[in-house]
Amino acid sequence: MNRVDQQLGFILKSQSFKENSLIHQVFTQNDGIISILSKGSKAKNSKHGSLLQAFRLLSLSWVGKNELKTLTGIEESLNIKQLQGSSLYCGFYVNELILNLLQKHDPHPVLFDAFKDIIIKLSSCTYLEAHLRQFEKVLFEQIGYGLQLDYDIESNSPIKPDQHYIYYAGQGPKPESSHHPDAVFGSMLINLNNNKLTDEIELKQAKRLMRRLIDHQLDGKILKSRDLFI
Repeated sequence: MNRVDQQLGFILKSQSFKENSLIHQVFTQNDGIISILSKGSKAKNSKHGSLLQAFRLLSLSWVGKNELKTLTGIEESLNIKQLQGSSLYCGFYVNELILNLLQKHDPHPVLFDAFKDIIIKLSSCTYLEAHLRQFEKVLFEQIGYGLQLDYDIESNSPIKPDQHYIYYAGQGPKPESSHHPDAVFGSMLINLNNNKLTDEIELKQAKRLMRRLIDHQLDGKILKSRDLFI
């Protein structure tokens, strides 16, 4: 039986299993997304139940050579302030992105670090939209769909701050009239690329753009967390 000791991970989703147990979908540092069974964790006298929550950086140990692993140990690796309000909704959103856009058992250590970073930033409750756009950008890079934000794909010219563009999924930006409903400022693309989004209009444009590109990757899947923002 395979044993793993003290690997970092975040619980993304949990569901009841039998009377007192839970099955967790966990994003781990070295093994990607795995399924872990925590036996008896719903019981009142459970040693682990209080730790088995989303948005906590955990050090996990488990055994098992099948698809479903069995939890054998758990510790909190870092004390992250509890997410609340809009930060909590954003946390649910990034959890869903990971669950829907990553394959199971596919390691993504760089993305794991970015995930840890976004959860810590969300706990501060500041600049939420800018932090989310940075995380989404890293997510695209790590799943093989990195964004082209330096040049327009029509003339291969550097993005101009005062030009409007349409970003085509899987391709990149092309110059376009400002009247097009999906047109964005070149300055937004530049600031998104450099992680310097601060302007309110550019933040809104970046949100619409990333939503459109993520929807393209989801291919019809619905993110339930988006309803929480309405």
